[in-house]
Amino acid sequence: MNPFTEKTGKKLMFIGIVLFILGIILFLWQNISIDLSKQIDSSKLSQFGEFVGGLIGSLWAFAGVILFYVALTEQREDIKTNREALKTQVKALETQIEEFKLQRVELEQTRDVFIDQSKTLKLQQFESTFFNSMILLNNIIDNITFIVPPPQISYRLGEEPAFPQLDRTKFYKGRECFKLFYDKLKLYYNELIAKYVLDNFIETYSLADFNIPLPIKEDFANKAYVFLFENFQSDLGHYFRTIYNIVKFIKDNQHDNPKYYTNLLRSQLSTYEHLMLFYNCQSDYGIEKFKPLIIVFSMLDNMSSPKLLDPEHKLLFPDEAYL
Repeated sequence: MNPFTEKTGKKLMFIGIVLFILGIILFLWQNISIDLSKQIDSSKLSQFGEFVGGLIGSLWAFAGVILFYVALTEQREDIKTNREALKTQVKALETQIEEFKLQRVELEQTRDVFIDQSKTLKLQQFESTFFNSMILLNNIIDNITFIVPPPQISYRLGEEPAFPQLDRTKFYKGRECFKLFYDKLKLYYNELIAKYVLDNFIETYSLADFNIPLPIKEDFANKAYVFLFENFQSDLGHYFRTIYNIVKFIKDNQHDNPKYYTNLLRSQLSTYEHLMLFYNCQSDYGIEKFKPLIIVFSMLDNMSSPKLLDPEHKLLFPDEAYL
């Protein structure tokens, strides 16, 4: 059993108080009547002081040491308990930190999943709009019609034809109309070239040596196309506006691989559609907005250059348009 306890210290303090009271009683036992006129007996006071200081003082000092020891012991136990509690809190904090790390990893994974889903959804929306636009373009092409009237045959007045006149009206529909459009464009262009040659040809030079500057050819190509467009605006305007909006839609969406979709669009163009696209973008109707997109996405790649109105017209677009 440990004697150094708080209870022991208190007992010693109580014993000291009891002894102190007994000492006072014994000291006053023979001197109950106190006479202030008499001289105090210093020997008795000295004996009482020695009694209090010797026995009771030592007893109280020992009790104080015991209580101080008990206080230190309890303080040490409290410190130890607090240290253990701090260790437990540190472990709990470390566990929370690990949980937070795991939660952060899960949140990052969840965020990556949401990003992938968002990209997938955005791609699906983009492709849905793109392919619906391609369907719209094909419907526009299917609705383009071109009618070539039959040749006019004259007869003498009063004469009947030997055979009934047949209806030779030719009806073109869809993509086959673009060859006729291009043939008319070529006809208009050649008429402008022929007029220029007649107005500027000098007899001293041979026709083989006659050279027309490229800017003149560019101007004639523009004039010929503008004239054609004005005559077939209902068909060509709707067609080229749709193509322009599809290409602009691809550019504005900033897709990872926009050329994949412009190549799909380009692959749908027939030979004469491709040639008409060339002259549309070089004309007043497309040179400002459409031509830069054609160059960026190289939409003149695989175009039938030998069929151009003039071989030099290929120089009207930079090389990157043909890559």
